Formats: sequence, C-alpha cells, structure tokens
Amino acid sequence: MNENKQEFELSFLMEKLDLFSLFRDVLRNLWAILLGAMAVAMIVNMMVRAEFRSTYSTMATFVVTSKTSSNYAYSNLSAASNTASSFSNILNSNLLRKKVCQDLGTSTFRASASAKVINGTNLMTLRVTADTPENTYRTIRSIMNNMNDLTQYVSTSMVMEVLQDPEVPTRADASFSAAPQTRKAFLLTAAGLILVFMYLSYRKETVKGEKDLENKLDAKSLGMLHQERTYKTIGDRLRRKKRKFLVTELSANFEFVERYKKMAAHVSAQAHKIGAKVILITSVQEHEGKSTTCSNLALTLYQQGYKVLLIDGDMRRPTLNTIFLKPDDKLKASLGSVLMGQANLADAMYHDEERGIDLLLNKRNYTNSTDIVSSEYMSRLISLVRGHYDYIIIDSPPMSLMADAEVLADLADMSILVVKYDTVLAQDLNDAIDSLRDCHAHFAGCVLSQVQTMPGARRTIGGYGGYGRYGHYGKYGKYGRYGNYGRYGQYGNYEPEKQQ
Repeated sequence: MNENKQEFELSFLMEKLDLFSLFRDVLRNLWAILLGAMAVAMIVNMMVRAEFRSTYSTMATFVVTSKTSSNYAYSNLSAASNTASSFSNILNSNLLRKKVCQDLGTSTFRASASAKVINGTNLMTLRVTADTPENTYRTIRSIMNNMNDLTQYVSTSMVMEVLQDPEVPTRADASFSAAPQTRKAFLLTAAGLILVFMYLSYRKETVKGEKDLENKLDAKSLGMLHQERTYKTIGDRLRRKKRKFLVTELSANFEFVERYKKMAAHVSAQAHKIGAKVILITSVQEHEGKSTTCSNLALTLYQQGYKVLLIDGDMRRPTLNTIFLKPDDKLKASLGSVLMGQANLADAMYHDEERGIDLLLNKRNYTNSTDIVSSEYMSRLISLVRGHYDYIIIDSPPMSLMADAEVLADLADMSILVVKYDTVLAQDLNDAIDSLRDCHAHFAGCVLSQVQTMPGARRTIGGYGGYGRYGHYGKYGKYGRYGNYGRYGQYGNYEPEKQQ
C-alpha cells in the first residue's frame, strides 16, 4: 500500500514538474550557463589576484651571551630567552619604528619584525617581513644597525653577536594560487544559472501534458502522442534513413497504435454527434506533427471500416507525398493542378493499394496557395467528394504562416489543433483556438503530439485576420508580416520548387 502511494506521489510530482522539460531546457541553455560561469570565474580570479599582496621575509641569527655569570651555559640560555622576550616588545615599539623610518626615509613602518629563541640554544633569530625584497632587507639592516642602542633597554650584561647575516629575499613567502576561489565561483555560478533556467522552464506557459493542456487551453484533449525514435538503428542514423511513423508499419509498437485508436475513437464520436465528414487538422507552427497525425488518423479510421480520403491542403510545403509515395511512384496530376483547372480530379486521385486509403497529393509548391484554396474549385471539390467517403481528412498549413487553415476551416465540418509538447505559448494556442471557433467548422479539441518523458518514466494510455488576427488580411494574413509581402518574402522558406 505504501509502495503504491509513494509511486503515485512520485508520478504526480514528475507530471507536475515535468522533469524532462526542465532538464531539456537546461541542456539547451548549457552554452549560456558555461559562458556565464566562466565569466564570473574570470572576474573573481582577477579580483582575488588584485587583492593579494606577496610578502618577503629575511632572517638574521644572533648568539646571546651573558657577561657576568659563573654558570656559563645556564646563564647564556636564560639571557637568550629573556632577551628574545624583551626584544620582541621593543621591535614593535614606536621607538624602533621611528628609527627605522628615519633610516629608510619613509613616513610609515611597512614591515613586521619578531625575535625568537632556537629551542635548547642561546641562539636568537630576528625575522623581518615586508611587501618587497628591497624593503625587507633595508628594514632588517636598519634594525641591526640600531641594535646597540636597543640592547641597553633590554640588559646591560647581555652581549649579542651576529652569527648569520640576512640576505635579500628572492622568493615570496608563499606561492599564490587563485584556483580554489575561481573553481568555487564557477561551480556556484553554474549551479545558480541552472536553477534560474529550471525556474524559467517551470514558469514557461507552454503545454507539457494532457492535464496541462486542459488547464491552460480553452479546449478539450483528444489524445496524447509520445515522441517516437526517428531512427530504428545506429546504421539507419548513419544512413539518415528515417522511419515512417505510420500505424500500418510493422515496426509500429503497441502503445503507438493504441494511442491513435484512442484518438480516432474520440474524433469519430464527436464527428457522429454533429454529423461531420470533413475534418481539418492544423497547427500553429511548423513541425508540430500535424501531417503525421493526419496520416495516422486517416489510416486508423480506415482500419475501423470507414472509407477515407486524405487531402494534402498544404500547398506551400506538401508533406504527405513524402510519407505515402515511394521514390518511383508518379502522380498523373497534383491537387493544385485540379484546383487551378489544369487537370481532372480523376487524374489527381491516388489510391494507396498497400494501405487502402485514397489520397489527393501535391508534389510542388504554390506561392498563391491562399487564392487556390479559397477559390470556387476547392469548395466544389469538397462538395463532390462528400458523398463518396465517410471521412475526408485535410492536412492544412500552419496557422502562423498563412491564412489557408482558416479558409479550409470554413469548408470543413470539424477542426482539430495539433499542439507540440512544450513548444508554443498557451496564449498563442488560445488565439488559434478562438480563430478556429470563428470559422464554420466545429472545433473539436487538441491533440498533444511528440510528448517526451524522462528515461524509465512509465507511460499510460490513458484572432487571426479575416478569420481573426491571423487571417486573410490580419497579422499573419496575405498582407501581414508572414504573408505575400511579409518577412517571409514570397513566403520565405516556402519558396516554390520546380515541378517534380
């Protein structure tokens, strides 16, 4: 019981915090973390080096003897001890400091001096430490030159003879290293920046789960699809041989297929409720899994016994042809040619013998896609195929790039928005949802795609312009910044390719 409770609490915590999103955002900003930590470490290194002052020391040795004593050895030891004790006080007195300053021609005493007896001997050492070798040597020489005047304050019966003269110091007392402080500054800064990016990731208003979708978006969830491996093996990765994410593939795992069955059940239930046949699937941005969702929804509905037509409504960057057609397959005519009155519908209709569904595809790009899909030909085509299929699935372009999705939503019966995990801000998604609700098609809900979790985590199957601010004349419309004359210039990366 306790184990189940702990497992539930851990699962809830991971879902709420979404550890994968946190760590992914940290890795994405690792360059900024390292640069920031290195910059702070360099600043600390320079500050520590600037504050550090090297010191230099030199030493002289004296023999201390007593003039009057019968017990020579004992008297000498006692004299040395007493002299060192008294001499240390004198070295730090104002009297000595004034004499040394006069000799050196300075106003302040910039050194320290100490006297110490060598244990068990009558030898006394005089040690002087200063900031430069020159100042150190001159200070100890000044003290030694004034030694005769100083000894009278200690004892008149004591004799001090120089045993070893001082030398000019050539090395600093201790080698300096700023490495510990630099290393500590780097680690603390890196840890702080990691926490900052984790906090920003946590506060980021994107959709990171099915519950998150229903809490942040004004829509219901139709399903959650996990991210699948792009390559089956390392060899495929080296050959850049990407796998097809279709439920009909033999490599499709059980969970992958079951999630699409669950999503198809939700979609068909809503479609039956409102009598919808034409279903539009779109997204806000590119690469959110829209075309894959369209393809698998169509295939899953076909496997459930429905007659399905899949239409590639993305005239700017058609994708379905790369999913369903083999390199040697040829289309008699493209959907664009039909809509422009240059070909017959029968020539453009492609039946996939292997998978069982009918397709209307494109193999070229059209810069005037909005005009094409909004033409009378498109409306006639939808009306014509309605009576021949149970479901017509339309793959539309992203809503943030052009107005095609809203135009097609006015021709469809039901619309679905594909939302990529942790990508688009909730505010933009809600704007897109409002835009779709303003269209003729009934907005059914959202599908959360490419959901990613931490390794080992358990999975369970469980406005826009004439159509809002992204519409025909809106922010992203025909004359908007994403439109015909916008920053995508002739649709930017949607530049038309040659006829294939």
